Amino acid sequence: MKLKEALKGVLEENELRKVVKSYDIIGDTILIRVHSDLESKRGIIAEALHKIYPHVRSIAAVPLYAHTDRVYRTRDLEVIWGDENMETTHKESGCLFKVNPKRVFFSPRLSYERMRVASKVMAGETIINMFSGVGCFSIIIARMQPQTKIYSIDVNPYAYEYMEENVRLNRMEGRVIPILGDVREELKKSGLEGVADRVLMPLPEEAHSFLPLAVRALKLDKEGAGGVIHYYDVSTGRKGDDLFVMPIKRVRGIISSVFGDSLRLKIEEKRIVRSVAPRRYHVVLDLDLNLNLDSHVGGGVM
Repeated sequence: MKLKEALKGVLEENELRKVVKSYDIIGDTILIRVHSDLESKRGIIAEALHKIYPHVRSIAAVPLYAHTDRVYRTRDLEVIWGDENMETTHKESGCLFKVNPKRVFFSPRLSYERMRVASKVMAGETIINMFSGVGCFSIIIARMQPQTKIYSIDVNPYAYEYMEENVRLNRMEGRVIPILGDVREELKKSGLEGVADRVLMPLPEEAHSFLPLAVRALKLDKEGAGGVIHYYDVSTGRKGDDLFVMPIKRVRGIISSVFGDSLRLKIEEKRIVRSVAPRRYHVVLDLDLNLNLDSHVGGGVM
């Protein structure tokens, strides 16, 4: 049964039109966006959800246009039914992820994107996940391609703790290396500049400001070795419009301004990841980078 069907006869027709039909099921918890006009009806909506999903332990409401913290990526949410402790274990792609949506960012809507990236990884790659959260991208990659090493960095101490636990839970010790700290400091401190075959940047709102660091993390050499960056950005417009024009322009502008003509850039793939607000989308560009051997700029990528 769908949520709006469960609420028919309980809410007025004008109220039903404001019910958000989609919601996230994370383990045995549910997150649902609630329109401001339905604040007084949150309990009724939660009861209807519990009837549809009787196994659920907690249901939390998120404001329709909730603010997302730019550093930790957490959102304002309030438990409106069930257990206040929202820690749960979520299953995805044969992996288990312990999370608490109050303390860390986690979206089951990224499951396709995580598998898409993992399917591109080749044996023997060294990978840096610059904004790893609780380790979902990293652990799924390591499961699909065991002959890899993935350095997973996050500044949120709660995400780091869950990532360490998830590495143990999925027996990925030695393959996924959790690192707590700001990526701007940790890349140099941990000796991760110039070592990566692939870099992940799953922080759409801020990834552009870290792009030069991601390039410097790649293992580019004059023998022709290149690297890939999975770069995420935010684009505004209608879905039928070309949502990639501005993100591509921004990427090319940043790389050109920092590295001049010392690099060759190819867009290997581009796709819309998900809608996050009316006419606002997260998009991903898979960037294939090599040294431009015809360039007169010496000294490599500095």
